[in-house]
Formats: sequence, structure tokens, C-alpha cells
Amino acid sequence: MTQHSVTVFGATGKTGRHVAVDASARGWHVRAAGRRAPLEPFDWDDERTWTTAARGSDAAYVLIPFNHPGAPERTPALLEAIAAAGVGRIVLLSSLDVIEAPPDSPLRQAEDTLFTLPIATAALRPTWFLDNFTHGSFAGMVDSGELRLPAGEGRIPFVDARDVAAVGVAALAPDGPTGPLPITGPAALTHDELAAALTAGLGREVTYTPVPTAEFVEQMVARGFTADYGTFLAEALTRVATGELTIPVHDTVPRFVGRAAYSALEFARHYA
Repeated sequence: MTQHSVTVFGATGKTGRHVAVDASARGWHVRAAGRRAPLEPFDWDDERTWTTAARGSDAAYVLIPFNHPGAPERTPALLEAIAAAGVGRIVLLSSLDVIEAPPDSPLRQAEDTLFTLPIATAALRPTWFLDNFTHGSFAGMVDSGELRLPAGEGRIPFVDARDVAAVGVAALAPDGPTGPLPITGPAALTHDELAAALTAGLGREVTYTPVPTAEFVEQMVARGFTADYGTFLAEALTRVATGELTIPVHDTVPRFVGRAAYSALEFARHYA
């Protein structure tokens, strides 16, 4: 029997590194693609590497690097190149935000292209990552012991990147699920409840204080982020606070992974 082979684009990222490890644990041949050795050579700015990184694999995991200028707009072309290279299955890391995204957004355009390809495809649509509180946008706040966010008492079913990767690996399998796959944690939490879980799991106090959007943007800029990015986050958090953004809990993880999704407490304990 031929060994299942997968190319993991973005293999050093939040989800990609877990995808590579989990796929290897299944006994698959994993080609981790990236710009630095010993990874399979892949560069968003060099289209010649797109085909060589994909050719010979049965499936491919792709994400959209929004921090790489021009890459989000080129994602549809990458997806088409991967399919043309003979890959029979593509799993794209998208977002639940795609549901409300305008037609010209990179997320929407990537998904639209994905689902027109004549191969098996799946789009992972996770909610907000718990990992952003440990090595992402809000890690500095957690380190300081206080989350100061304009989120009010709104609830979000935060998800562990390990769960997103686990669903991704399930979809990379020859008989894996296809189509849109919404991914959430097991429960919708307020930021007060999240702070309590982080406190218990990390073994140090983390509190939550609701703040006005202007103050939030100012503190994000002070932490080294751009004002535009701070404003983007503030708008999303305000929609959570007002209840305009309500995300239901989905059972995708238990259905396709065979276990419950990790809770915020389990995430914090694992990180600690």
C-alpha cells in the first residue's frame, strides 16, 4: 500500500506545526514547506516553488499568511497551482469571518477558488484562537496579568490551535470530510470566564477589565501594533460586546477527531 503523502504549507505556524506532527503520527509522509532549510523549498514570492513543493503529494494543507504582503491576494493562484500539480485533496485554513466577508476579501476569494477546483477540498473555519492569549495579539496583556479589552460581557467559543490542526488532519485523510468545517471550542466564554481559566491553568492571576475602544487602540499601539490593526481588533471586540457577533458552538471536533474539543482551562494547563 502506498504511503499517504501530504505537503504542509506554513508548517512552522500556529496550526501548521501541529498538522505536521499529527500527520507524521499517522504514519504519513510529510513534506513541510517553507523558506528555511531543512523545509521543502517554498516562497510566496517565487511561483516556481509552488508546484515543486506540491508535486508528488496526495494532499496539501494551506493557510493564508495575512502578515506577508501580497500573499493573501495570491492564495487563489497557489490553490490552482497545487491542484494542477496533481494533488488530489486540499485543506485550506480559512475563518468563520468568511461568512460575513465581502466578495472581494482574500478569505472569500480563496474559498471561492477552492470550491471550484475539480478535487476534494475542505475549508477550516475556526473561531478566535486561544493561542492569541499566550503567543499572539494579547500575550502581552496576559503576561502583565490583566486583559484590557472592549469586549463587554460578550461570549466567544475560543478554540485551541491543536483542535484546528486535528480537524485539518482528519480532512487531509483520503476519506476525510470536505466542504466548510466550522471549528469552535466546547463552550462560549465571557472574557471574565476566560481570565479565570487562564488564572487556574497558568498558575498566576489574570483578570479582565472592559475598556473603551479608544483606550484599547492606544494600548495596542504602545505594545508595538499598528493603529489600523488595533482598530480592526477593537471593532471586532465591540461587536462581541454588543451581541452583534454571536458564534454558536459547533461539534466539528468531536465528530471528526473523536474527542471533545480542548477547554480554555486545558489549553492554559498545556501551555503552562
